[in-house]
Amino acid sequence: MSKKAYEEALVELEKFIDERKQIVKSAEECIDKYIVDRTLPFDYKDKCVEWQQELLDTLEAQILEANELNVLLKEKKELEED
Repeated sequence: MSKKAYEEALVELEKFIDERKQIVKSAEECIDKYIVDRTLPFDYKDKCVEWQQELLDTLEAQILEANELNVLLKEKKELEED
């Protein structure tokens, strides 16, 4: 891979990570509103909590993998520059 290709990959990864973090924040806020809503039956509130946790687990796993890939790409880029 060329230096430019590494830089482009790093930029895309950083965008991916930032987007996922924003999705997590938005999802938490949105789902929390439903959980707090007193008009919802308890079954729905329990389901919302379950969905929220599943979503957070999935997104956190994606963020961790993207961060690991980001570190590897940076290291490889530095090695090729030397």
